[in-house]
Amino acid sequence: MTPTSPLPYEEGEKTLKSLSHQIVAKEKPIAKLNCHDVAGQAIQVVLGARLEKMCALRDHALNWDDPEGVHDMRVASRRLRSALSDFKPYLRKRSMPLKGLKAIATSLGVVRDEDVVLAALEVLRAKADEEVAKGIGAIVAEHQRRRVQARSVLERTIRSSAIAEFRDDFRTRLGTATNIPDSAGEKVANQVLTFSQAGTRIIGARLKQLSDAGDAVYHPLQTKRLHKLRILAKRLRYAVELFAPCWGDEFKKPAAEIAHFQTSLGELHDCDIWITNLGARLKKETGAGLDHRQNNEVAVWLLGHFAGERTKHYCHALERWHKWQTEGFLERLKAMLDADLTPKAEFPRNRKGTAEELTTS
Repeated sequence: MTPTSPLPYEEGEKTLKSLSHQIVAKEKPIAKLNCHDVAGQAIQVVLGARLEKMCALRDHALNWDDPEGVHDMRVASRRLRSALSDFKPYLRKRSMPLKGLKAIATSLGVVRDEDVVLAALEVLRAKADEEVAKGIGAIVAEHQRRRVQARSVLERTIRSSAIAEFRDDFRTRLGTATNIPDSAGEKVANQVLTFSQAGTRIIGARLKQLSDAGDAVYHPLQTKRLHKLRILAKRLRYAVELFAPCWGDEFKKPAAEIAHFQTSLGELHDCDIWITNLGARLKKETGAGLDHRQNNEVAVWLLGHFAGERTKHYCHALERWHKWQTEGFLERLKAMLDADLTPKAEFPRNRKGTAEELTTS
């Protein structure tokens, strides 16, 4: 499968390492994962690996000298949550500690958001004239105070004892969480679901969700629909990356292509948040006096900047989606999945290397 060609604006484009929607490195393949294994066993391997990756990043996330630590643990928590969402049809209801995981992800997200805001403001302050730069400095101080508070919450949420307790609880629940039904409600003779077959279903469902929601890109002012489209693109990308080893190198290029689309929509969403907050700030900053005028000047300058940036990111997303539609990118991805739908006429392997059929309940 050949991905769409790079868009013109991507040539030589530079992004700040500290900004949140950079194209992150692809996830490394999970050790001991075999695509022909019984799905229930492989799901436990995946979720266990995702859990360990996230928990191992705790100390790095609390190193304030390197803000990328928070980013890395946040991405790891997102991948774990995404995998849990992907595997929902194959997990018993309320079997996993989702509330605790959400609390971890949320506290990481608040700190990361402040890191990104501060990085962006420092870049803009360097570009602005003296008066605007001074006003941006005041906003920087405001967000620095917010980050201190957010870091305090994060320290409590991922303290060593809390992470250890969450990890043990997750591991204990995982042992009995899987519940693998067959697609038609009845067992197929001599067949059980393999991990790669589960991947076909999961990616197919994510692909359909994105395709069905895709017309949101033709409505530039419908911010909620565009935000939902970004989330669906992210979930599809994570699913494709997770199951890429089952299809080989052919799946690496589509994952990168989807990541570009997700990035454009993510930058657009960040601009929407800026625009909303700056609009509220301008509405609040009423009255006479020099301070009010200076604050308004800064807010208007920033509002103009992010309005322009939003248009750029929207055009990037629109152009990429249009290329997907005209070149049949999503259809080709679906064709790759459809070609693998026929189940293999053999038992998948269990961890002992012998044929085994799962008992469902």
